[in-house]
Amino acid sequence: MITEMQARILAALLNEIRPRWAVGSMLKILEKQHQHPAKFADIALAALTAARDPSVETPGLFFNDTRFWPDDVKAKLPKPPDCADHIGQDMYTCRSCKADVLCGDRPENMIGRHYEPPPSIYDQLTESLEAVPTGAAFPLEETP
Repeated sequence: MITEMQARILAALLNEIRPRWAVGSMLKILEKQHQHPAKFADIALAALTAARDPSVETPGLFFNDTRFWPDDVKAKLPKPPDCADHIGQDMYTCRSCKADVLCGDRPENMIGRHYEPPPSIYDQLTESLEAVPTGAAFPLEETP
């Protein structure tokens, strides 16, 4: 459990490391996670590890991404939700979604979330052709 004083200290420290992570935003994230089962020392270590990783943009990501946690704590953490499109993959670290992003089939902000790709050009053309009534616009004349 995280106390209010611990949350304030950790938020200020994270803001010093990552100035874009506002203290107020961090306090809200820590308040939502105040019942987290990990010890404060482990939470602080995970948060600091995430803050030092330049690829981490979202300050609250460390609560859901187990790569920031010490190995002995990972087994005790609550399991993250499954990816909406790939059963068995964690929502926040879905390998299949990341592969889709790398090949250009999915926007980066849709990792772990359901994504309906826009119809392909082939699908659009097929749909357009199916909408044209056959024989009505161009009746064929038989030649005698």
